[in-house]
Amino acid sequence: MAVQDERKSSFKKTIQDDTKREKLADLLRRDGRITGRQLKEAEDLQKKKGGWIGHVLIKLGYITEDAILNFVSRNMSIPVAELAKENPAPDALKLFDFAFAKTHMALPMEIDAGTLVVAMVDPTNFAAIEEIANKTKLPVKTKIARLKELADAYKKHYSISDEDYKALLPVEGEEDKADHKASDKPEASIDLGEIISSVEDELEIAEEEDDDEGMVGAGDAALIQLVNGILVKAVNQGVSDIHIEPYEKMMRVRYRKDGTLTQVMTLPLQMKNALTSRIKIMANLNIAEKRVPQDGRIKIKVSKTRVVDFRVSILPTLFGESTVMRLLDPGKLQVDLTKLGFSQDALDKFNLAIEAPQGLVLVTGPTGSGKTNTLYSAINALNTEDVKILTAEDPVEFNFQGINQVLVRNEVGLTFAAALKSFLRQDPEIILVGEIRDMETAEIAIKAAMTGHLVFSTLHTNDCPATVARIIDIGIPPYMVSSALILIVAQRLLRRICTKCKRQVEGIPHKALLEAGYLKEELPNVKIYEGAGCGSCNNGYKGRVGNFELMACTDPLKIAITARVGEDVLRKIAIKEGMITLRRDGLNKMVEGMTTMEEVIANTVLQKEALPAYLLNPDELIFEDGDLIIREGNTDKNFYQLLQGGLIITKNGRVVGEITQPGEYFGEMSSLMNQPRTATVRSKGKSVVKVYPGDKLRETIDNYPDIAFTIVRSLMTRINEADKRLARLGDRPAT
Repeated sequence: MAVQDERKSSFKKTIQDDTKREKLADLLRRDGRITGRQLKEAEDLQKKKGGWIGHVLIKLGYITEDAILNFVSRNMSIPVAELAKENPAPDALKLFDFAFAKTHMALPMEIDAGTLVVAMVDPTNFAAIEEIANKTKLPVKTKIARLKELADAYKKHYSISDEDYKALLPVEGEEDKADHKASDKPEASIDLGEIISSVEDELEIAEEEDDDEGMVGAGDAALIQLVNGILVKAVNQGVSDIHIEPYEKMMRVRYRKDGTLTQVMTLPLQMKNALTSRIKIMANLNIAEKRVPQDGRIKIKVSKTRVVDFRVSILPTLFGESTVMRLLDPGKLQVDLTKLGFSQDALDKFNLAIEAPQGLVLVTGPTGSGKTNTLYSAINALNTEDVKILTAEDPVEFNFQGINQVLVRNEVGLTFAAALKSFLRQDPEIILVGEIRDMETAEIAIKAAMTGHLVFSTLHTNDCPATVARIIDIGIPPYMVSSALILIVAQRLLRRICTKCKRQVEGIPHKALLEAGYLKEELPNVKIYEGAGCGSCNNGYKGRVGNFELMACTDPLKIAITARVGEDVLRKIAIKEGMITLRRDGLNKMVEGMTTMEEVIANTVLQKEALPAYLLNPDELIFEDGDLIIREGNTDKNFYQLLQGGLIITKNGRVVGEITQPGEYFGEMSSLMNQPRTATVRSKGKSVVKVYPGDKLRETIDNYPDIAFTIVRSLMTRINEADKRLARLGDRPAT
């Protein structure tokens, strides 16, 4: 009796008090990942073939293994076991043999503070967990494992035979294929089961003006409930985009949250047309048109005071129409500049630029990098009663009180350029152009910025220096760009580490930190963090933070833009003027514990250091025959490179050498030895020479080995020539 009580106590500790002992398949169905009909089909096949229900669903193509792992990890706070990287502790591995492990598809990993950590294929198999707890007399904590990795672990740690190993992995035979093929046949009706809980009391389609579309019949109630459920579930989970994509044998629904796409549902292919038509009706689109893309908008009320917009895009694909809906929730729009992720120095530069009376401010980055949010934050900060603000957008994502927003409609001739022309007659102080796409729009925006207006716009480029090149390539003269431009902001969005499960990462090799972009002297103080993963986050991440690069157009930068220098040189000058690159800003956020190294490396590029401006664009001087270049005894420190012609070297009035090879350096000895000039150099005929600052010679030799090699080679060549001359003089007979 005492043993029985001990077993019950051990198992009681295993299961959390708030855990509902539902099977994984039922949880997947209730959450909308699979339908009731799909589950029933899988259960029927399981009765015939055996095996875990999850793998039957995977084999039928109704869900993926990664989708199951993500669901269990997020919804049940059960971590994922990385068996390819983790090895079980020897004391834990001894607790049960392969036969017991195979029966429950489990592997003991470690004993942590008196609790047995077990990796399982199905951590919702509470009967198996209870048996493990009873056998080991220990409370059990589970992790979910991939079947293939579990089988590999069995082979490695239990030394099982190849036959046992193959028996662990499901093999699809001819009979399975026939069953699967039969299941693809169209059904007379589709049973949606309980994929969506009752949402009719929570959801109300906001009535649009002039909505004369016919009502959906009563027979389509399940479909209406499904679409409504997909929308409401997305709103409740805080996702940014919904992707509904048809493929050859199935249709899947994916949510994008914090920048990452996750599959949440697999739907029967037979319902693709009805589902797309329902969305088109809600978005007021043409349900009969399936050949060309269509864009629309859905507005739903999720409460009495909360309205959420969905920007709908329909695109014809090979197996049907793909639908993407972007959620535009005004309640989640962050327009507080202090909360976007700017460092204090970057925020000061940004505020200084947007408070300027005139000029052009550009925000650049890929789609989905938060450009619109940054622009909205800027004009919202400037939105006062005494300022008139006009915007041209495609589409208008959010409405602001006190700002005149214009929806660009290319089909009727209302383009960005046409809107801009009209704006200038509306007497605005501030203009926002959604995107500069062509020369006409760019030219009007530049001229508006040069004639007393503050203009905001966006471009699709990688970083700030590339933005300047892009505007010039569009056709705007460099002098106009340098005159109008006051600030460029390049940005990305990085996933933010969950504050509830943040932990420090130990043992990162110094080489990895150096390759990421940290300096050697920074390494002792670098601390890297990650999210362990918990019930309130998404695999260790929760929310996103902005990653910014700001290039304020100072006088040196304006001169460089007008001179149309290359991107590398422009970047060098900008960094010298105080620009923090995207990679460096990301590294700073890593140290502050905001994001991870993986996020920074995946979203930013470490720019290889280009040659400095003094090496790329030195002064070029032209000398005529006999002109003096270097005077013996002088204390100047410049060094030179011959481009064209020839030079004569004299010492104490006697010729000691010549320089005739283009590319040779000379004059470097005075800079290296910090001594006066030891010889005189004059032009032999007409010559062209580059002049470099002598105080940069040591830096050049230390940092640019190719140039250092050429300098040393030139020096050795002159020494050899001098030796030959001395040898010839020594061979002459005495007089």
